[in-house]
Amino acid sequence: MKMCNAEIMKKVKLLEQSKNDILMQEERIHQVTYQDEKDRFDYGYSFLQTREKVGQINAEVRKLKRLLNYSNATTKVPEFEMTLGECLVYLAQLNREMAVVSHMAEKVPTTTRSTYGGAVEYTVLNYEKGECQTRLNEIHNKIAKLQLAIDRTNLTNIIEVE
Repeated sequence: MKMCNAEIMKKVKLLEQSKNDILMQEERIHQVTYQDEKDRFDYGYSFLQTREKVGQINAEVRKLKRLLNYSNATTKVPEFEMTLGECLVYLAQLNREMAVVSHMAEKVPTTTRSTYGGAVEYTVLNYEKGECQTRLNEIHNKIAKLQLAIDRTNLTNIIEVE
């Protein structure tokens, strides 16, 4: 069966949700509290069957993630001349830089405060806020283009899933 990266990611998410549902149900029914034997209720819980189901899901998730990891390491994103994996790292780097530059762009150019002894202390920025805002806009635009390129690649790159 052939699937695009995005379909595989969605399938992994659904499998993880299914596993979580099984584990939550197990938590609810793995033990019974009762006072009288006639009040005891059997939920039909089986430790071994539950472990087997979870194991099967984990194996399927590992297989799919291996395929995605291989795709991320080998599939080029033409607009950026990088692999998908490199683009994901670059996206994280841009987001971190955006946080730093955004924080700097919010600063007031000059501030004053009185010290404990009553002296006035001045704090002045050593950069132009306009340059910060320009860089922030560049980062926003680059992130938007990068996210679209990643999404496009994830939707068009087809992988054979056995």
